[in-house]
Amino acid sequence: MRAVVYKGPSQLAVEMIADPAIEEPTDAIVRVTMSAICGTDVRLYTGRLHQTPGPSLGHEFVGVVDAIGADVRRIQAGQRVVSVASVFCGGCFYCKQGLLSACENRRTFGRDKLGGGQAELVRVPRADAILEPLPPEVSDASAVFLADLLPGPFAGLEIAGMKAGDTVAVVGCGPTGLATQLVAQAMGAGRVLALDHHDYRRRAADALGATSVDGGDPAAAVRDLTGGRGADLAVEATGTVSGLTQALALCRPWGTALSLGIGFDGGEIPSAALTDRSVFLVPARPAPARNYLTAVMRMIAHGVIDPAPLASHTLPRAEAPRGYEIMANRSDGALKVLIRP
Repeated sequence: MRAVVYKGPSQLAVEMIADPAIEEPTDAIVRVTMSAICGTDVRLYTGRLHQTPGPSLGHEFVGVVDAIGADVRRIQAGQRVVSVASVFCGGCFYCKQGLLSACENRRTFGRDKLGGGQAELVRVPRADAILEPLPPEVSDASAVFLADLLPGPFAGLEIAGMKAGDTVAVVGCGPTGLATQLVAQAMGAGRVLALDHHDYRRRAADALGATSVDGGDPAAAVRDLTGGRGADLAVEATGTVSGLTQALALCRPWGTALSLGIGFDGGEIPSAALTDRSVFLVPARPAPARNYLTAVMRMIAHGVIDPAPLASHTLPRAEAPRGYEIMANRSDGALKVLIRP
């Protein structure tokens, strides 16, 4: 089969590799009809996160079940399905608490010796738990956002205690930040404010219904927009300490800062930003997305959320390296890049 294969930092190839096969009776083989490039994939591509050369990439994918193992009961061959981004064991301490993203045996597609979704076929362990059948109302291009990008912010906002009418400020208007803005509005936020230093990303936030904040003093601008208080909930969606520091500065006293970004590489968080104004810090990434997938799928099916504007490009698999390049360089107006066969 053809797959997007990691060769080394900033080196990808689309080449033939061996087809996956059923290895355990709980496995399924999915023929991929749509996948997506995640910011974590980009960090692997650039070398910011360690990746061993060789495996196919991608943990966000949709497809049709091609084959199932003897013990698969809920999922059937021929079904359209979406997979969550990682495989959890179901039996460890954390899984029994519903904290699936902290599974002691967690493996992520495209890493951990598990083939990824930017390929023609994917082996899915524990298929009954990992895969979710899709209704016809949810297209492949919308369903691919259910693998991780939309359920993660939904989980984070719920864990952070967002209430209807809250002012939510989001630092970072990449795919995670924009998805957070969509979900916050669907959950009843009174106002969503968006911050980013890229003009085209702020324009994308405005198009989604958020209010972009520009200027040399974002915290002052947010206070001006909130009667001098600050945001009820500020979200860091950059994967950087500077982004989290900015989110803390945007919160009102006794507000909440939610950290959703992945990719922190060290740095100090200013403790005074928490203690001086009694700001609560909620780190919620990676979130247990599987627990929220069905709820978000229903929101898409009923038109409450339309993720289509999050995708800036849809490229054939053969052009996947270009998709990685433009996402890594934030060029050509890149937001989320989808990959079709």
